[in-house]
Amino acid sequence: MKNIAIRKNTQAILDQYNLNALKKYGQNFLVDANIIHKIAKQADITKETCVIEIGPGIGALTEELAHQAKHVIAFEIDERMKNVLDHELECDNVKVILQDFMKVDLEAVVSTIEEDDVCVVTNLPYYITTDIVKKVLTTPTRINRMIALIQKEVALKLTGEEKSPISNMIDYVGDIKYCMTVGKSVFIPAPHVDSAVIRINKERNMDPVLIEVLDAAFKQKRKTMNNNMKALFHNETAHILETCHIPPTKRAQELNIDDFMKLAEERRKRL
Repeated sequence: MKNIAIRKNTQAILDQYNLNALKKYGQNFLVDANIIHKIAKQADITKETCVIEIGPGIGALTEELAHQAKHVIAFEIDERMKNVLDHELECDNVKVILQDFMKVDLEAVVSTIEEDDVCVVTNLPYYITTDIVKKVLTTPTRINRMIALIQKEVALKLTGEEKSPISNMIDYVGDIKYCMTVGKSVFIPAPHVDSAVIRINKERNMDPVLIEVLDAAFKQKRKTMNNNMKALFHNETAHILETCHIPPTKRAQELNIDDFMKLAEERRKRL
């Protein structure tokens, strides 16, 4: 291993390839081998695991994942990084795909993976965290866990009491754990805020009808359930809310996953 995550090694690679962090991709290069090791440890990777990595950058985390896993499939949006990864990663079990992860057919990719144990491990750009987590949660695949380094504020919201569409989806498919805080000083360049590592365990795939209900319920957060559910239930809304024992004046963020599952069942009856 080259230990890319050591600060001087990262800086040497950036200098050698004349690279700078691009703001449009939310790039911050992690330069702490200890943190890299802890992130990988949270994933419980074995030699029977296939890891999907989103945004490998210059390969600091990729290197550690490849050392522990059977295979790593890494999706990178920045074409500048392909040359770095091809030359700097001394691993023959890594496949780098130059593609925007949001445009990837994730179901098709996972269907080609031979290993039974499939997980996602990623250092996510702050600007697209929610979209990527939602994609992993809502795509029906064998992915059973996701370990992500994300903005600390977002991690606290996902693990907090106030609910959002994403946190309700997590409650449905499994659970979430706040693993550790990561200070801004271990990145090049240093972000303005701290980060955190979360682990999402996925025990079942998301119900598409439940996704529809959550999207409608949270579309206008300040409006009541009586207002938001009319998009799905029309003139039956008041009756259905009463049937599900949901006060019509409640807002979506005040409800829990059990409430939304009841609404999903009512919606399913009408499809």
